[in-house]
Parts: sequence; structure tokens; C-alpha cells
Amino acid sequence: MALIRPCADLRNNYNEISKICHETNEPMYITKNGTNDLVILSDEAFEDIIRKNSKTEEERIDRLVAEHFDKHYASFEEFKKEIIREIEDSIRQIEEGKGIPMEDIVAEMEADYDTDK
Repeated sequence: MALIRPCADLRNNYNEISKICHETNEPMYITKNGTNDLVILSDEAFEDIIRKNSKTEEERIDRLVAEHFDKHYASFEEFKKEIIREIEDSIRQIEEGKGIPMEDIVAEMEADYDTDK
């Protein structure tokens, strides 16, 4: 249940509010003229929130890759089948003379990823 106190209580009953925040590990809403103005948390509760919400860049990238994979593939087996199909299609196109020459692919990649620009 939300803990709500008027701003006068913050000034007049700080020790009690601090004790409640530490005991409950819940936020306390401080109102001013009847509307929400501040939210107070114990340091432990705040650090817990930060710890739960902070992600390393690697974790963020892993999550994004997993979300993309899950959106496009029902299983890893489906992913493998698609990759194998793509490779086989490419090989067939090359054998039929319809594929893009490897030199052109490399040149395009070099143009796209040239770091000297």
C-alpha cells in the first residue's frame, strides 16, 4: 500500500519517516498542497532498484539479440535451417553464374566499413 505523507510531516517527523522507509523498503510519497511532490526511499531500496535496472552494455546487446532472434525464429533449429538454405541458395547462384562476384562483395564491404573516411 502506498505510503503518503504531507510535506509538513517530512519537516516535523523526519525520524519516523526514515524509520518507516527503512522498515518497509517501500517508497513514501510526500505531498505539497494535496498533490504528489517528492518520493522518498531508503538508501537500501534505492540501491536495489539501481542494481536491478542497471545493465552492462554486453547484457543490453545480448537482450536485444535475443529479442530479435525470438521475434524471427521459433527455435534454433529453424534458424539453422534458414542459414543452410541461404548458403545453399548462394552457392547455387554462384554455380549458375547469377551470383555477385566475391570481389564486388568485398569492395562493397570495404566501402561500407572504411574507417579512414
